Amino acid sequence: MVNKRLKAGIKKFHKSNPRIRFCLGTLALVSISIMFLIIATFTQIKINFNIPESGIISYLKFEYIPQIPVVLFISAILGECWGLLAVLLYILLGFCFIPVFALGGGFSYVFQYNFGYIFGYIFAVLLVSKELKNGNSLLNILLAVFYGVFIIHLIGIIYLSIIAILRHDGIDFIRNMIYFQSFSKMLYDIVFGFIAILIAKGCRKLLWIIMG
Repeated sequence: MVNKRLKAGIKKFHKSNPRIRFCLGTLALVSISIMFLIIATFTQIKINFNIPESGIISYLKFEYIPQIPVVLFISAILGECWGLLAVLLYILLGFCFIPVFALGGGFSYVFQYNFGYIFGYIFAVLLVSKELKNGNSLLNILLAVFYGVFIIHLIGIIYLSIIAILRHDGIDFIRNMIYFQSFSKMLYDIVFGFIAILIAKGCRKLLWIIMG
């Protein structure tokens, strides 16, 4: 009997792709999602590899912070409304001088070079959630990942360029910032973001059956 109900619930989920409803469990999921985002902010994955450059082997090393995959995970598991709430509360916590951002907190953080990427999370949640509403196919997931990663980096690049110009930084500084903040990390964001959404879709299915 339990197996029949579980199979019926999964079948119904695939057909309707429903939104997560308001309940105490949903609020708990929002809180846990904010915690995941904070943890991701201070999680550093060291990436080292050699790249050929003009016949010379160069050593590239940087620390990858998996915030963007976590944002895509939140978008996929919570949907548009609750995912947006989680991201907005995360930003609000940072503005309230709680050091949830990589370089601290406070409203003055809007003048940091990397705040544009955080601001881009809002639009990523909307785009990813909207695309995933169209279905759970591989194409929909790939498009959702692309839209989410692209909009975050686009807003981040524009924002840091404006801040750099206002601070009278040189073009070389801007170019290097864009490379290390975006171009060196976008591929990782896409790969890990794709995995994050796959995990989130499975978790969301199970959570919907439990709470629905």
